Amino acid sequence: ILEYKFDGLTVVLRYEDGRFVQGATRGDGIIGEDVTANLRTIKSIPMTLKEPVTLEVRGEVFISKKNFETLNRSREAKGDPLFANPRNAAAGSIRQLDPKLAASRPLDIFVFNLEYIEEKAFSTHRESLDFLKEMGFKVSEYFAYRDIQEVIEQCTYWSEHREDLPFEIDGMVIKVNDL
Repeated sequence: ILEYKFDGLTVVLRYEDGRFVQGATRGDGIIGEDVTANLRTIKSIPMTLKEPVTLEVRGEVFISKKNFETLNRSREAKGDPLFANPRNAAAGSIRQLDPKLAASRPLDIFVFNLEYIEEKAFSTHRESLDFLKEMGFKVSEYFAYRDIQEVIEQCTYWSEHREDLPFEIDGMVIKVNDL
């Protein structure tokens, strides 16, 4: 499976019985920052899933290129300092302490991994992504290939066409489909 490597802020979302209960940043890799209140302001994060499952997912909070330009034009008109790039704007919006400020920013998310789920199992990464989409998560487009040569060709293609995407990426992520 080939997926975009989004340039934003990685977060983990926890749901209990289908309800969003907690969200955290990656932090130092062991302990993350609790940013639940700010994540609740992102419209593309479902507060209730379509089934009462308990699970954790990993995703990337970002601001699209178009929304970033609009945000900076608005800041410029107010005399506020401009953001350097969409990644810093997204990360700063989630890490600051005021949910009203987070809500005023055009934040979005793509979920890219099922970290944990109770009472369910999947044999492929693709099945887990399709399940997450069915539950109401915004899941990024992904690409399935049969051999490494196709993967290499597509990585080259996206390296040359990354500017054509409506969001920023650092590159591509290659995942083995068989869990």
